[in-house]
Amino acid sequence: MPELTAEQLARIEANRKQAKERLQAAEASSSSAVAGVDKGAATQGAGNSNETGGRLRASKMTRGYYEYNLSTMRDTKAGFIEEDKVESPEKKRRVLDLDTIALELSAQDSCVECGSIDLDVTYFKVFRTQVCKACIEKIPDKYSLLTKTEAKEDYLLTDGELRDRDLFPVWEKANPHKSTWNNMLLYLRRDLERFAIKKWNGLDGLDKEFDRRDEDKRARKEKKYRRSVADLRRRTRADEWEKQRRERLRLENEHEHEFEATGDGDEQKCTSCGLVIEVEEF
Repeated sequence: MPELTAEQLARIEANRKQAKERLQAAEASSSSAVAGVDKGAATQGAGNSNETGGRLRASKMTRGYYEYNLSTMRDTKAGFIEEDKVESPEKKRRVLDLDTIALELSAQDSCVECGSIDLDVTYFKVFRTQVCKACIEKIPDKYSLLTKTEAKEDYLLTDGELRDRDLFPVWEKANPHKSTWNNMLLYLRRDLERFAIKKWNGLDGLDKEFDRRDEDKRARKEKKYRRSVADLRRRTRADEWEKQRRERLRLENEHEHEFEATGDGDEQKCTSCGLVIEVEEF
């Protein structure tokens, strides 16, 4: 049996003291209730002593009666003392809680597109962008949100660049597909496009990089196809050669030689396998 730790021993001692205090409190309340019933019965008996001739005894129904508040009681699992529940800490998530952010707008804080003061809180606090919800829907080429995968595919950015919070502010949200998965990272398209233009020397440079990568992909695919065709041909030739070799061995092992004279004196040649022998006449 494993030895108990100091923390477990302290918890056991605390539970024992609590149980002892509860037991003493229950005994005290029981004795006080019985004393009260006996006292009331004795008083009533003294008043009617002439009729009964003695003190009345408390009945079994009134003796040892306890009144419990069932709404405050809880199941202690067969009488055992329940340990205090220790709530396990939930998985910490760095999800932005917008409700706890105090929004203080000045007179100059208005939508950069239409001048409205009804700014989107998320864009203002996360991306430091003064834009209203209506303009977000009207101009998706600037204000739409992209996931990390979409940012890598559309603008050819690396993981290291997307992890740099100085380059890209990011909005972390709980994963909509499954809560236990990693948080979903959302980037503002305008920020991604600005960095991509700087990295690839303009949108034309980005298009050229797309074309170059597509060409490399096609070249790799073509090279792989040619390699597979060459391998197939090599295996086909090897299979054909092996088939011919086995056929020759089968003929050599199974057929009966039929020799005929070749016209060169004493030599004869098999008509099936081409075996040449010399024949001497005695």
